[in-house]
Amino acid sequence: MLRSCSVHDASIRSAIRSFKSGIFQNVTILTRQQHCATLALCIIVSCCVFGCAQVNPKPDFQDAASRIKDRLGVDDVFDPLAELETDEKVLALFDDGLTANEAVSVALLNNRYFQSLFQTIGASRADVVQSGLWTNPSLVIGTRLIEGGGRSELRLGLAQQLVDLWQIPVKKRIAEAQLRQTVLAVLNEAVRIATTTQSLYYDCLWRERLNVIANDNLELAQQSLRLAQVRLDAGETSPLDAGLVRSQVLQAENDALLAARNLENARIALAQNLGVVRWDDSWQLADSFADEQHAVASDDELIAVATVNRFDIQIADAQVEAASQDIDLQLMKVFPSLIIGLEGERTEQRTLPDRKLLADTARASIAAGRLTAPTIQSKGQRNVMRNQIIDALFGTSIQLTLPIWDQNQAQIAKAKFVYERLNKEREFLLDTMTADIRQASNNARATHKQHALFENEVLPQAQENIRTAQRRYENGEESVLILIEAQNAMFGQKQQSADALRNLLVTQAELARACGGKLPGTNALDLTDSSTESMTANPN
Repeated sequence: MLRSCSVHDASIRSAIRSFKSGIFQNVTILTRQQHCATLALCIIVSCCVFGCAQVNPKPDFQDAASRIKDRLGVDDVFDPLAELETDEKVLALFDDGLTANEAVSVALLNNRYFQSLFQTIGASRADVVQSGLWTNPSLVIGTRLIEGGGRSELRLGLAQQLVDLWQIPVKKRIAEAQLRQTVLAVLNEAVRIATTTQSLYYDCLWRERLNVIANDNLELAQQSLRLAQVRLDAGETSPLDAGLVRSQVLQAENDALLAARNLENARIALAQNLGVVRWDDSWQLADSFADEQHAVASDDELIAVATVNRFDIQIADAQVEAASQDIDLQLMKVFPSLIIGLEGERTEQRTLPDRKLLADTARASIAAGRLTAPTIQSKGQRNVMRNQIIDALFGTSIQLTLPIWDQNQAQIAKAKFVYERLNKEREFLLDTMTADIRQASNNARATHKQHALFENEVLPQAQENIRTAQRRYENGEESVLILIEAQNAMFGQKQQSADALRNLLVTQAELARACGGKLPGTNALDLTDSSTESMTANPN
């Protein structure tokens, strides 16, 4: 974080005294104009000392964190000003198992990429501060020496750019719009990270379910092998049947090994997203792998919520606003420079030549016809001659860049083209948003029906088929191939049911992301664009 400027009073007074006394050490008599120039320079030094701009992004950090908490329903978000407390907060969330909501909180606290985005907010706040600063004045100090000796010429000039008077307000509005874009980009990334975290969390639950299914299938295959061995020992079946069942057991063992490997990889991916991949891997997931939300709102309601809540739409609005302000700024730059200045000059004076007294006495004696002293000027005569000498000059100057060859037409036209392009991109974004929501809602409804079909009909039927096949094989009514086929069907259908549930949970998370982080019925419309006003309320 940038530190504010601070200077001790004693140091300030010392600097001003040194500046006042040091620059004119070679001047014997200061005129009134030179005193004014000295005072002006002292004022400049004071302004430089006391006018250090302060960059304070703390309110922006707090505003961004507060809006993320409200939108995503999490309890804590990364705070760049309290980074040392992050590890302690993350460890507390891992106690007693990690729920999906807690996983989102951990990611928003500890994901290194997300943490880095907060620094862009500080940089953007610095741009806002910079946009409100005046152009520094120009100070000119020059001197010219006289051939043959004498008092040198001393020139002073102080100039200030005046276009800041009408350009600074527009520049500040542009910088504030860009700050809103930066904050909204962080909020939009928070929604994306939350969705990614939920998807990875559901992947882990899904992989855990597949691991359980694979081990259950292995146990079922081993049970069939024991049954086949009993029948083989009793002479009721052939060694080929027992061999086929044994092959089924080996395949089930391979499936169990693959399931365990995939589960570990899923946990690693989740840990990386949470920023704990280098931590101890003893944490556990606390949520169950189940469908907890069935109803999906209508597309019109989802689109209405997304239009209000989507941060990328708000970013596009801020970009259009900044482009509109840039057109005004380019129009103001038709006269790119207007400088007013103060100028002072101490004129040069040639040194009077040394007087030759003998020659002057001779000339005065010849003129008088007798020995006569040379003429000596009175004090009054010398003062009259001194007052006739111009000692200093003081005045003002104005410098204006005339827009003769370049009237900034190209930049004005470019700003208008950029404005139109951003308007079209915003319209395209609305089309993309509508398509995303319709696809996500369609997927959510379809996967819900698919999962319900497996849970209510497919899996119960597969269970019944297994029981029937085991009973008939045990009674010698069917071959072992029927039992193996029933087991394979059961294993595949359980996997498909788990896949359907995983897709359902992921599509629900994607649908929430498409709506801006909240689905209808979760206070999604409470956050309107009025909350963006707080981002520019920070006077710093």
